[in-house]
Amino acid sequence: MRPRPGHWSGGTGGALHRLNPEHQLMEECMFVAIARFPEVPTEREAEFRAWFAWSNDQLRDIDGLRSRRLLRATDGSYTALVEHNNAETFAAMHTTEVASQVRAQLGELFLDEPAATTHEVVVDLANSGSCCGGAGGHGGQRRHNLTLVGVGEAAQAASCCCR
Repeated sequence: MRPRPGHWSGGTGGALHRLNPEHQLMEECMFVAIARFPEVPTEREAEFRAWFAWSNDQLRDIDGLRSRRLLRATDGSYTALVEHNNAETFAAMHTTEVASQVRAQLGELFLDEPAATTHEVVVDLANSGSCCGGAGGHGGQRRHNLTLVGVGEAAQAASCCCR
């Protein structure tokens, strides 16, 4: 028997998501920074990617840092997607010694700084349609307060949900 429509938040990848009754949707906020890097010459791409991987390792233990990804567009440009708990943890990260070291290393690759915009997340979708496959497990979802229900073995095989 399906619950009334008011108890459902929508569908993702064929799996329905029910609001977790223990939490309100978007109880936890997230702060996102998107930084477009200056053009990376082809001969320096490997060095740039190595710097980004190194910088992720350096920043790994920064309080409030949720994720940091390097994206490459079809035109070859690079963008960083950085997720923090909130604007305060993002600002605090920039005052650390490790962040200064990361910026100094970046300065050896580029003359210009990346152009950044910052955003507060106001609505969030379940992490790629998975609850425990990428968001910390049932009852411990960091990024959303949704639980996958009624997805069965297909989701298990796709590493989406253990239920």
